Amino acid sequence: MADELQLMDDPRLATSAHLDVGSTKVLLIDDEPHNLDMFTNMLGLHGFQTLTAENGELGLELARSAAPDVILLDVLMPGIDGLEVCRRLKASPATLYIPVVLITALRGARERTRGVEAGADEFISKPFDNVELVTRVRALARTKRLYDELRATNRELEQRVSERTAQLQSALSELRELDKLKSEFIANVSHELRTPLLHVKGTITLLADGALGQLSPEQERGLRVAEEASEQLERVVEDIVDFSSLQERGLDLEPVPVSEVCQSAIEALRARANRRKISFRVAVPPELPPVRADAQALNRVLRHLLDNAVKFSPAQGLVQVLAERHGDAIRIAVKDHGEGIAPEEQDRIFQPFYQSDGSSTRRAGGMGLGLALVRRLLEAHHTEVSLESELGRGSTFYFELPIAS
Repeated sequence: MADELQLMDDPRLATSAHLDVGSTKVLLIDDEPHNLDMFTNMLGLHGFQTLTAENGELGLELARSAAPDVILLDVLMPGIDGLEVCRRLKASPATLYIPVVLITALRGARERTRGVEAGADEFISKPFDNVELVTRVRALARTKRLYDELRATNRELEQRVSERTAQLQSALSELRELDKLKSEFIANVSHELRTPLLHVKGTITLLADGALGQLSPEQERGLRVAEEASEQLERVVEDIVDFSSLQERGLDLEPVPVSEVCQSAIEALRARANRRKISFRVAVPPELPPVRADAQALNRVLRHLLDNAVKFSPAQGLVQVLAERHGDAIRIAVKDHGEGIAPEEQDRIFQPFYQSDGSSTRRAGGMGLGLALVRRLLEAHHTEVSLESELGRGSTFYFELPIAS
């Protein structure tokens, strides 16, 4: 009894006094009843719950069913010895993480090596120091408690991640479905708009050619207004379709002759420019090597830049198209001599649907998608569009594309 009181008063045990040992279970596996009683009494003095097993088989069964926090395991036992019990404990997922303390009278390095190989977490040599035993049990119990908390936290986090992943997958499926519906809607709307628009343009052409009778000067002026309005509506439909299908369509990169693609884009804008007596000046050396690009996308980029230049150039103005070599790339520029763009608006003009309030942007028409399409098409080519502009002096949009190898 005196030894027990001395054990309880030992100051070496005070550092672990904050551990709630009342809920800590220790499984004792030993074939000697005297040893089991001694361990039970000693650990019970410090509030540990104890379970006892007199052989390895019973110990393995209790370890699986009772889930102890620490196992004290005698090495020398008949039948299944302590090393084999330890191996089986560490081989089972249910008992893998329970700390095992081997208690042995063998002190040699070889015996300890065998214990380490079996998976033991600690060793206590007989005869052992009571305080050392209690201290190690407490330390291992604390480690096990922290590990259990960590596993519980990990399980909770995994559950949250799983739930969040399921939510994201559901949202992604909904977005894909909405995107599909959007594409179908755009395709249907563009078809429904283009069909009557073709009839309108056809009728305008018949009127302009005099096939439906002679027109008065006033009627001719009205016809020009209608023709420009129909072209503007056609461009709006094309912009909407291009913008909505940009992500669906991949790029077909190939060598593209710079002079040809510039000339093709100019011809697409020629009629509109002629109505306002705007001329084009092209400075594209014919010896320039081709660029690596998607020909259709590059044509769209140049058409939008030229359309923008024509739109904001004064009547009888000049639009320039320039190209020159810059190292391993070709720089292509479209320059106008119009109103210019205020510094505070130079970033915003590339945003979809952006238009300057109350300015010539609205008078010129359009939905504000052209420059946004330019930026996105060039970003798909891993390059960017740049702008130099001065109010009252005009604007220059330029970009670079790699030379085709």
